[in-house]
Parts: sequence; structure tokens; C-alpha cells
Amino acid sequence: MSLPRSKYVQEGKEGVYHCFSRCVRRAFLYGFDAHTGRDFSHRKAWIVNRLRQIAGIFAVDVCAYAVMENHCHTILRTRPDIAASWSDQEVATRWLALFPKNYRRRGAAKLPVEEQIRALASCPERITTLRRRLCSLSWFMGQLNEFIARAANKEDGVKGRFWESRFKCKALLDEAAIAACMAYVDLNPIRAGGAKTPEESDFTSIQERICAWRKDPMRPGGAIPKGEQNVHSGTIRRDTMTDNAKSDPVDSGDYWLCPISSEVHRRGILSMTAAEYIDLIDKSGRMIRSDKQGAIDADLRPILLRIGANPQAWTETISDFGDKFSLVAGVISNLRDFADQMGRRWFKGVRAARVAFALSPPQPA
Repeated sequence: MSLPRSKYVQEGKEGVYHCFSRCVRRAFLYGFDAHTGRDFSHRKAWIVNRLRQIAGIFAVDVCAYAVMENHCHTILRTRPDIAASWSDQEVATRWLALFPKNYRRRGAAKLPVEEQIRALASCPERITTLRRRLCSLSWFMGQLNEFIARAANKEDGVKGRFWESRFKCKALLDEAAIAACMAYVDLNPIRAGGAKTPEESDFTSIQERICAWRKDPMRPGGAIPKGEQNVHSGTIRRDTMTDNAKSDPVDSGDYWLCPISSEVHRRGILSMTAAEYIDLIDKSGRMIRSDKQGAIDADLRPILLRIGANPQAWTETISDFGDKFSLVAGVISNLRDFADQMGRRWFKGVRAARVAFALSPPQPA
């Protein structure tokens, strides 16, 4: 059932969305193309580096991502409340960082100068427009996809489309849908047979979260409680990780992904600790491997019930999330409210939601 995106992705309102982009024809994001014999491995960090860069500019949280050979998943949360707190000068600085006016000889952008910032900040109407754009899902995805398309086309010496269409998007209405979709995205390489464990899942947010936890297990919400230190051990190859050098002129902090649980100065995305989430993904990854018998670990039940997910349907939910829900996902009561707001009787996914999630969001303890 089609619906204009402007109807359910409303500017100025916070929302969480699963965004999906696929390459056109035989185009590759990265990997070896057996058809042409070309190796595109050098492209493997493009999207992650671009995500890190624009996450430090936009008021948009990157909650999860997975870069596959010919498509890319992202889960994003728009934060108009953050954009509203910025001064006019900060809005101008961020916009000029996104669209720099000065370049060095080799094409690298220079930081905006004070005169440019003051000139832009002195135009209230323009600043109002730019503030809205800097928390816009469409502008964020546009700056991600256009950058990659131009770089790939330039390298290939071609013109035209690199992505088959405008990015696809579905709204995630509650924590049950967000957690299930994040697991679906983070486990894409395992589900596709490209990795055996979360830490071996190259170019995913779960690999980056595990790497960050290993560096600093005592960060807020990051320490694994006693008795829960069962994340599958393994060595993360450093050549698969993104470049740690910051290319964005606006500092996004030393950890750019949206935290799982809330920290002192940053709001999290789920009501569980980072350790619980890593454990959830690790155990869920074992369930969907073809050489393992699917079963719900007893330790997962409290977490799943707490977020409003059905433990018996969890494996199927995170394996087929993309097919079960097309435009929106959430518990039944939220789907009904969403349909009423959109003036529709139903949306695809109601039957799947009855199986996967609770009837209504769980109440906080």
C-alpha cells in the first residue's frame, strides 16, 4: 500500500526509520565482481566514513547500519529537538561544513571562515530553512547516497544512476520494532552467509559496537554484568574497521553511533544496556545460522518480554523483518493508531505484528 513519504516522515517530529538503498544493475558497493573481474574492496569504508561524517553534522542519530555488496541498511532517528537547541551560528557552521565554499588544491574542503559563518547566520529565514534540513531524514539520506553515487560513477567513468531508486523507508513505531529491526540489520551478513559471528560481520554497527566495548568496557551502559560475559570471542581484523581519523569539521564525539542505553549527555535508543544488546545479537546470530538448530535461549526471554517482543517468534521476526513489514512496524496498538493518523484502515504487517509483538507497548516498571 503506497503512501507519500511526507505523510509519515514529518519534518519537525522525532521518528525512527529503517532506510534501505540498493545499487542499480550490477553496480557494487564493495567486493569482488566475478562478472567483470574487478575488485571493489577499496570501496568498503566509503559508506561508514560518510555516515560518521554527516552524523557529526546533522541532528540525526545513526542507530544501526549494515553495508552489503550491493545494498545498504541504516536505522536513523531524527532529532529536531537537538537542531532547535543550536544557535544560528552553529547552524551556519554545520551547513558550511556540509557544503564547503573553499577547497584546497587537492580537492579537500577547508573549514568555513568566520566571515562566511557570520554572513549566513545573519539571514534568519535562511537559517530557519537550514535548521529544518539538518534534522531531515531525506536530506541526510540524500547527502549519504549522492556522495557515494558520485564517487562510484567517477571511479567507473560513467554517468547516470548508481542507486536503483530513491531510498526505501519504513517507520519503526516502538521499542519492539526498533530492537527487532536493529537485530535484522546487524545480522544481515550472518543471514546472508557472509559471516559466522557478529564480530566478524564486516561493516555493521554491531561489529563497531563490539570493538568500542572491547576498548572501553566500563563506558556508561557498556560493561557486561557478571554472568553475562558470553559474547562469542574472536579477533576483529583491523583492516575491516573504518578509519578512525575524523574527517568531519564538527566534532561528533569519540563514539559516533547512537548509544544503546542513555548516557549522561546522550539519549539511548533501547531500554537495555549495550552489554545486553551485544548478548542479544550474539545469541540471535547463533539461532539463525543454517548449521544450528533454532531455539530461544532462556536468558533472552526477560529482555524480549521487556521490550514487547514474542520470544517464540523472535528468530523468524529478525530473519524476515524486511519482508514482513513494508511501510511501518510496531505493536498492534501503535499500528492501529498510525493507520488512523494516515486515514487508512490497515497496513501490510498487521498479521506479522500479531505474531511478533505484544498487543500494546509494555509499561515501564
